[in-house]
Amino acid sequence: MRLIRLMIAIALFAAAAFAAPPPLFKGATESKWAVASGGKPAGTITLLTSANAARAEWKNSSKSPAAVYLGANGKIWLRVTGGDVELATISAATPENMSVVALLLPFDATDRQLTLTSGKVATYTYRGGKATYTYDAKGPSSIEVTFGGQKYTLTRTSLGTSNADASNFAVRPKKGAASRLAALSGSLLGPSDASVSAGAAGRGAGEKGLKLKDGGDYDAVLKLENRDANWRAKLDDALVKFQQEGKVGKDRENQ
Repeated sequence: MRLIRLMIAIALFAAAAFAAPPPLFKGATESKWAVASGGKPAGTITLLTSANAARAEWKNSSKSPAAVYLGANGKIWLRVTGGDVELATISAATPENMSVVALLLPFDATDRQLTLTSGKVATYTYRGGKATYTYDAKGPSSIEVTFGGQKYTLTRTSLGTSNADASNFAVRPKKGAASRLAALSGSLLGPSDASVSAGAAGRGAGEKGLKLKDGGDYDAVLKLENRDANWRAKLDDALVKFQQEGKVGKDRENQ
């Protein structure tokens, strides 16, 4: 009998370990967060939650475009040009990626390591980083995020009821090779000229000309697309010139 009770206890412990953690905020809420590092402002986050989804918008400053993250169906998505990509496919441990994930529990289906205190998340280890939570009567009031020797403090500055439309939480997955390229663009590809950032597409939301209530910087996306179009045109011209000079296959013929 004692063995049976022990086995039941082990099973319940295992089930609790793999169960989804409780959401940080329940229902339709909107909260704003100030992010600081080393005593200096590093950015802001606006967090929207619904009964089954969440949305976080990171801004480096009040005038900068928003990077949009969505939590839905057990995953976190980053909005890029033409759709959304899974954040798990992007290896870059940037302040925004690491800070936003700490707020988007429980939408992180992989690599979840949590400790709970009185039914609340106390610490969360993920993506090579760790978040430590402090609560007040309304919910999480501050979160300390550490990764790669860096420390960022997220402090809640406001909390209220959200009237956000369901469209704000809709995920539009990007498909195939385009999705893989988008995942690479923010960390592996540098800018080809100084007029536009390689990560500008990640700040936008949706396809060219699409106007959504997502805080995306469409001018930045358009500049990125025009830059790449000019780059392809230059490459085509260089290839034609190369072929006209008769260099194609010469080395092979002389072997």
